[in-house]
Amino acid sequence: MKNTFLNKMLTLWKEFLPLSISDVTMAMGDPMVNSALAHLPRSQENFAALGFIKSLVVFFESPIISMLHASNALSNKKESGAALWRFLLICCAVLTICLIILVIPSVFYWVTENLFGISTEVSSLAHKMLMCLLLWPASIAVRRYFQGILIINGKQKTLAHAGFLRFFVLLFCIFLGYFLNINSGFLAGGSMMIGVLSETIFVILAARKYKNSYSEKNLQKETKFSTPKNVKDIWLFYWPLAHSMVLVWGGRALLILFLARAVDNSLALAIWPITWALILVFGNTTRMVQQVIIRNKEKFHPSDFLVFALSVGTILSIFILILALTSIGNNILLLFIGNNESILYGVKKILLICFSVPLFIAMQNVLQGLLIGVGKTKEINFATLSGTIVLLFFSFIGIYFKYPGAIVAAYAMMISFIFEICILSAKVPWNHYITQYSKQKLI
Repeated sequence: MKNTFLNKMLTLWKEFLPLSISDVTMAMGDPMVNSALAHLPRSQENFAALGFIKSLVVFFESPIISMLHASNALSNKKESGAALWRFLLICCAVLTICLIILVIPSVFYWVTENLFGISTEVSSLAHKMLMCLLLWPASIAVRRYFQGILIINGKQKTLAHAGFLRFFVLLFCIFLGYFLNINSGFLAGGSMMIGVLSETIFVILAARKYKNSYSEKNLQKETKFSTPKNVKDIWLFYWPLAHSMVLVWGGRALLILFLARAVDNSLALAIWPITWALILVFGNTTRMVQQVIIRNKEKFHPSDFLVFALSVGTILSIFILILALTSIGNNILLLFIGNNESILYGVKKILLICFSVPLFIAMQNVLQGLLIGVGKTKEINFATLSGTIVLLFFSFIGIYFKYPGAIVAAYAMMISFIFEICILSAKVPWNHYITQYSKQKLI
């Protein structure tokens, strides 16, 4: 019996919601930490330090962000799964060593004060945060690998449970550190690290029994691209995805460098990271759209995926408008950023400019998922590179002409999203997916 359009949407939403909860709880971490910092002395410096160090740590995390996509696509195939695990361990070792080198005081303070132009006070707080976050990239990498295994085996709810655990552990650590009057740098970095470690351990324990189980159907299924079978093949498959994330987060780290040189640099460095963290609470909720696409890439018509992504992104974009325009939203903002009028006004303005970010991220993820489904990872890399260049170009122009830093960052980010989505749309093999869908029995 053929499904109606509504049944298709319900099927996709049913698979998506447990996955999205994992990202929601993850994204809520930054606003919760910001809320604690807002009620400590030197709140503006705390915000600036956290914004800088989070962009720096996520830059080091960026090469392994796509590990979830690779695990979802490859870990249910015996040779590919084993090679991906070896590749993962190499990546974890390299990234951890790089962070250990960076945390050396002479290296760190040269980077922050001479290269980024950040004040000594903010740099000192950021250094304490980084000392707590040395295992961040490795923990994220391992977590995302095992998350992919759970998704393949239909255990999406387990990801939601792990996300809730992380959130409550983070919340407990924040409250404990706040009442023990721990230094704001150690409070922020330590809470974030303990939270992500708890989630990683939970996911490992839940997924370990599936790690070496492989589907014969997947082993025998023909594909239009060769399946990676060793570390070298994994590198060729994975590098464009990793490079794409390095470009994204490298570009956003450079954006902090530009903001440090804005006409209102101190205020911009406080407003932009806070607001972007709030936006990503909603934007990151859409990221699991990509995993739904990869898992079901030939079971639905491409137009079904697009409508699904539009529905997800639109709902979440409306939430941002509510946050920016209503009295309830104003009270929520006061809870997370404190009663600083200049920061509050700036945050609201950025939210209004960037309210459609969840919609753009949802569309970006559905298009990337369709490209990953046929092994076209280089096309994703090209689109990301183009978008990052656009982001930095418009940011530089705006800062050069002395516009407010956070406003410049917001408009540049929106333009870059639109540009990247246009390129991705042109690269997706629509005819392939339409043909494959026509051969399937409707579910």
